Amino acid sequence: MRIAFVGDVHGRVLHALGALTMLQARRGVRLDAVIQVGDLGAYPSAGRFDEASRRFHADNPAQGDFFRLLDSTAEVAKGVVAALGQLPRILFLSGNHEDHEWLGSLHDEGRATVVPVDPFGAFHHVVCGHVMEVAGARVAFLGLIEAPGKMDFDEAAYARLLATEPGTVDVLVTHDGPYGMSRSRRGDVQGSARLAGLIEHLQPRLHVGGHYHHENGPRRYGRTVSHALAQLVDPKRDRWRPEPVNPQQRVTAGSIGRLDTRTYEFEYVHDDWLADISGDDLDLAGIAGTAGSR
Repeated sequence: MRIAFVGDVHGRVLHALGALTMLQARRGVRLDAVIQVGDLGAYPSAGRFDEASRRFHADNPAQGDFFRLLDSTAEVAKGVVAALGQLPRILFLSGNHEDHEWLGSLHDEGRATVVPVDPFGAFHHVVCGHVMEVAGARVAFLGLIEAPGKMDFDEAAYARLLATEPGTVDVLVTHDGPYGMSRSRRGDVQGSARLAGLIEHLQPRLHVGGHYHHENGPRRYGRTVSHALAQLVDPKRDRWRPEPVNPQQRVTAGSIGRLDTRTYEFEYVHDDWLADISGDDLDLAGIAGTAGSR
């Protein structure tokens, strides 16, 4: 069976749906499940944005596409329905750029560990610490990051996973990455020491994360192979560089990964057609129609 993993979306949900439908069409495969690794950009309104999301949205309008799911025009609805006719539901966990109070209220209302967050049922949030079967694999979810304050790992969720018997989880999906995975532009070591300890305890066959916005892997932690995904769509400008980085708003190579749960072979998708999924106002209906006719 096949699972696709999607890197940080930051609101660009139409790009995510478009890229996934084209992945199936161009590769001639059918995805059994999709998991997004956090920072979906799930906010009920722009007024609930955190400061970083508000700043980036001003220069990158597609970062507000999540709101187009919540209150869609007929054209957007047509594209979303067409894409969902070809895709499984998309599971996602909490990143450090979501409205955690709002997501928590949806779980309270639904009294469930997995709840839809949009009227179409396209994206379903999974609570931290939950373990469930996905496409024949036993998958554990741990959102947020190791950081003081409200973005830090949920202690009860972390403890629950730490108490899980080693070897009983096939895939661990997190937003953060394990300590030592890379260095920042400033030379600081990136990753979470607590997450590295959890991986060493659980020893899943695969770990997949995001947060750092670049492809990173494979890396080995005991028997575990770890991968980090790139950001789905890089911003138009990078504060580190004066020239435009991604003015066309193209999907980034290495932001989507594929897992075959029979062999546990993991592949970063680098196909040229990813760059065709682009623009501030994505024509999802056209993309889904093209994919569905293949």
